[in-house]
Amino acid sequence: MKTFFFDSIYNTQEFALKELSSETIFVTSFSQEKGKGTSNREWLNADQAIACSLALFEEQIKIAHTLIPLVAGFAFVKVSQDIDLTLKWPNDIIFNEKKVGGILVQKVEDKICIGMGVNYFWETPSVPNAGSIFNTYQDDTKLKDDAENWAKQLEGMLKNNNFDLDEYKSRLQTIGKLVEYPEGRGWAEDINEDGSLQIKTVDEKIINLTSPLITEVN
Repeated sequence: MKTFFFDSIYNTQEFALKELSSETIFVTSFSQEKGKGTSNREWLNADQAIACSLALFEEQIKIAHTLIPLVAGFAFVKVSQDIDLTLKWPNDIIFNEKKVGGILVQKVEDKICIGMGVNYFWETPSVPNAGSIFNTYQDDTKLKDDAENWAKQLEGMLKNNNFDLDEYKSRLQTIGKLVEYPEGRGWAEDINEDGSLQIKTVDEKIINLTSPLITEVN
C-alpha cells in the first residue's frame, strides 16, 4: 500500500484515483477544499478532522461490492474499540446520537475508491445532527495512526473476504428502528447478505432497500 499524507488537499478521492496504477493507494488529509459526501453533498471541514481515501482495483475485492460501505464503516469501529461508536446503515459513523463520520464509495472504470471523513473535534457544528468524537483537539499523530489502521483493516477485509456481517450488525443502531425512505416508511428488520436493508413496511410488506437515502425516525 502506497501512502500519502497532506495537511490540505483539493479532494482525497480524486487524488487516490489518479495515483492508482498497480499498488493500492491510500491518501490522508486533515482538510479538503472540495470534499464530497453521499449524493454529491458537500462535506464540511470540522475544526479537527481526518479525510481518507483507499483506492484499489475492482478485481482485488473479494466481497460483494454492495457490502463495501458497511465494511468501511465497520473497519473504523474496529480501530476505535475504546470508543462507543455505532453505525447507521449504510454509511454513517455515530457517536452520542450524532453523525461524526461518513463513507463514500466511488467506482471509476475498473477502480474502486473508498472515502471516509471523521470529525475528531468540532466546537460548533454547522450541520444539523453532526458532532465529533472528542470535545478537545487531539494530537495529529493520533488522527494519522487511526487513518492508517483503518486503511489496513479495510484492505484486509476487502481482499481476504473476512467481513463478519453478524459482528457488523452488533454495532448497528438502525435495526428495530422506524425509518423513512423516499417511497414511504417502515421498520428496519435485518441486513441481508448483500448488504441491503430489510424493511417491513407499514402495510406489512417486506422490501429490501439499497439506496442510502433513509432517515431514522426513532
